Amino acid sequence: MRVFSVPLSAPFLRTVIAALVDGRLVDGFEARTRPEKLVQATLYLPTRRAGRMAQQIFLDELKADAVLLPRIVALGDIDEDELTFAEDAEQLGGAAPLDITPGLGDLERRLTLAKLVAAWAKGPVLALLVIGGPASTLALAGDLARLMDDMVTRGVGWERLDGLVPDQLDVYWQRSLDFLRIARQAWPAHL
Repeated sequence: MRVFSVPLSAPFLRTVIAALVDGRLVDGFEARTRPEKLVQATLYLPTRRAGRMAQQIFLDELKADAVLLPRIVALGDIDEDELTFAEDAEQLGGAAPLDITPGLGDLERRLTLAKLVAAWAKGPVLALLVIGGPASTLALAGDLARLMDDMVTRGVGWERLDGLVPDQLDVYWQRSLDFLRIARQAWPAHL
């Protein structure tokens, strides 16, 4: 077992990422000269905010404008109580967890959402101002997937969006709500 410690005086996340990139954290995993190795890693962080900070730190550490990042998972999005209750229920003779078919993988889900976003972009003229090409389509699909996950995690129903933007407001906001119909209507219809 390897133990990696960070001095109290050092910035924790930056120190861990620098060690990962330099190959000090995992033997043989030196990403400073071969940054493409980063996509093989998964980095578990406590919050989404830490995940956003990590993205910038990777760019700073590698002195690059763009980098293929590792998978960054925010542990703060997991409801630990739900996991605990599910385990306890089975141990105490309660019902076993539901046998649910596995969901789509992240990549398949994102690509499917990207197809739905691209189909939406073929609509009104304003959509062309938002979608610039395949990269921005994939980025919007990723943002939409995160929003969908966040709404499910927080227990917010899509109907809450109905009164969010009054009809008299800017057309752009109405187009934004139209865009969210991908998650509200097109995605469930696809499933």
